[in-house]
Amino acid sequence: MRDLEVSVVHGGHFPSFGEVRYRQLIDEYVAGRHKPGCHLQGG
Repeated sequence: MRDLEVSVVHGGHFPSFGEVRYRQLIDEYVAGRHKPGCHLQGG
């Protein structure tokens, strides 16, 4: 998934972002710094 060529990622209710942020999010998730789901929901 990290190797997909993207130019714009639409984040649903959140602002769209580009390739750099896309890869950053994937790298952070793989490193365990992010968990699946919405960060705005408690739980």
